[in-house]
Amino acid sequence: MSLITFRSKNQGSVIMFPADAMKLLALLDLPGTGTLLPDQLSALMARLATAIKTDQAQNPVIWPEEDGSEHHEEPPQVIHFAQRATPVLQLMARCLKASETIHW
Repeated sequence: MSLITFRSKNQGSVIMFPADAMKLLALLDLPGTGTLLPDQLSALMARLATAIKTDQAQNPVIWPEEDGSEHHEEPPQVIHFAQRATPVLQLMARCLKASETIHW
């Protein structure tokens, strides 16, 4: 399966790996391809924001500079759902404000 792109006409796009995108779509009860209209975004954004907050609480990301380590050049090795989903939430917010649709 190829990468999945969430895109709008003027607000940009977010490209995701298929597994991450399918997890996000399943969470929002959305099909593998489709369109989100501006009037759908508020409710979906609330669900996604809740899922992101839950994931952040369960999987805190500690950057090397926060743990007192002297090795500042290495980022965290595990990328969690919240980190993958936040750009989609930001895209949704921009599209809601601009009354634009999102296609994937």
